[in-house]
Amino acid sequence: MTTSLYLYGSIALSAYFIWSIFRRFRGFAGLQNIPGPPCHSILTGNMSAFFDPDGWEFQKELEENYGQVVKIYGPLGTPQLFVFDSAALHSILVGDADAYEEPPAYSSLYGLLWGPGFFSSVGADHHRYRKIAMPAFATGKIRQMIPFFYEVAERARDGLMSPFLADGRKTLDLNNILNRTSLEIIGRAGIGYSFDSMRPEDTSEDRYAVTLKEVLPTVFKMALFIPLLPYLTKIGSSAFRRAVVGIIPWKTLHTAKNIVDDMHNAALKLILSKKAAVAQGQLDTRDDSKDIMSLLLKGNLTADEDMSLSDEELVGQTGMIISAATDTTSSALDRMFHILSLHPEMQERLRTEITESPEHMDYEQLGSLPYLDAFVHEILRVYPPVTPVMHRETLKDTILPLSKPLNGVNGEAITSIAVPKGTTVYIAISGANHNRNVWGDDALEFKPERWDHGKASTQNEKICGIYGNMMTFIGGERSCIGFQFSLLEMKVILSVFLRRFKFSPAKDGPVQWKMPGIIALPSVDGKVQLPLMVENMKE
Repeated sequence: MTTSLYLYGSIALSAYFIWSIFRRFRGFAGLQNIPGPPCHSILTGNMSAFFDPDGWEFQKELEENYGQVVKIYGPLGTPQLFVFDSAALHSILVGDADAYEEPPAYSSLYGLLWGPGFFSSVGADHHRYRKIAMPAFATGKIRQMIPFFYEVAERARDGLMSPFLADGRKTLDLNNILNRTSLEIIGRAGIGYSFDSMRPEDTSEDRYAVTLKEVLPTVFKMALFIPLLPYLTKIGSSAFRRAVVGIIPWKTLHTAKNIVDDMHNAALKLILSKKAAVAQGQLDTRDDSKDIMSLLLKGNLTADEDMSLSDEELVGQTGMIISAATDTTSSALDRMFHILSLHPEMQERLRTEITESPEHMDYEQLGSLPYLDAFVHEILRVYPPVTPVMHRETLKDTILPLSKPLNGVNGEAITSIAVPKGTTVYIAISGANHNRNVWGDDALEFKPERWDHGKASTQNEKICGIYGNMMTFIGGERSCIGFQFSLLEMKVILSVFLRRFKFSPAKDGPVQWKMPGIIALPSVDGKVQLPLMVENMKE
């Protein structure tokens, strides 16, 4: 059986490689004039450097040395584009968005992990999911969730931090604390469920929370097979594919299957519990249940048939909302507290502004603190948590416009780029956020004072992002639907923690930031953690 598995796998991979080579030489010759770094390997192209967990210098090279559209090489030397030109980004995300779509491999992966929903759908299906969910993420609904944010942040303060500081300052792992806090906030405000008691004596972990931490690291151990997913998922029925997985002697594959099953079963239990509450009149359209899942369920009661969600679709939304909201927001918060620990003058200025404000602020008050708003903007500009890129693939031959000409490899000016069907295009989030043509000569400097009421004084070009003229939450139809939720969560946690605690660097060693996947994470001695010295300032 093992020999047959390797044989069939080798045949499939060989076919994929031959197809890639054919596509490279026939369709992508027109991209060879785009400037970029040399191909590092005939097998992996530039991908080893591009996706290296320590690949910050390579990212910087792409942003600084070639222009606002850069040619890099994918597997077998296939040309790909790294894009942060403002006109090109507008074309990809807004103007000609129908020509670009999430790569099938990633849509298939998200579908296997969570089921039907935002990330796993494209085209009309994605538009439908987004239209159904938008009312639950409207500003009026999000502002009603702020009490959830304060409740959880204060539980984290009193349960995960204060008890350990009774004898004075101590080193705490802020990554663990902030990840637990973000997960509990999205649990309470997202699906009306508590994952974590946040009591120091309670060391048990919710099974769903455990699987969320395990799923992506486990799946990416099988990264070699991700490009084949669109084809593998079309073989036979779901029952047949599960049976095949069951007899394949590969421990990692079985672990991934068990994790996915655990997440599905836990999410389905939550959905059925809430539906039962609706049926019993405990959750009707008039009550004050404010979590996102309750709002979706109540919307289902009055929605037309083609705009309602099935149980399987509700399960898919649950997993995607929880995973996306937890990882990205906790990464951004990690960066915020790390930067504050390194810049005590910024920390004190922010603390002063917060302590002079009400202890529990509403939507308008949280948005009216100028330095808090500026600090959050600048962190998300300089250090976007999703890094370095988002993927797209061209569905047809198309023309990519440019805001300013590129100098081609042949020395001639390039004013637009003919992009063939099947080209991988990377939306360079950090590249757009660091673009000197947009932000000025000090674009790489961390300067909260550049912001005034949500607008940077040095903005020179308009970018199609939905927040702060940056790409952090992307733009267009696949922009982050929960960005306001995330922003308010960050501000509440900052205001609660800084009112009580002072943060400074720990002695555990320098914090290094890694890119193990698409989320930037802090690391010390090879372990994901953010050790900071924390002092309880309240008498």
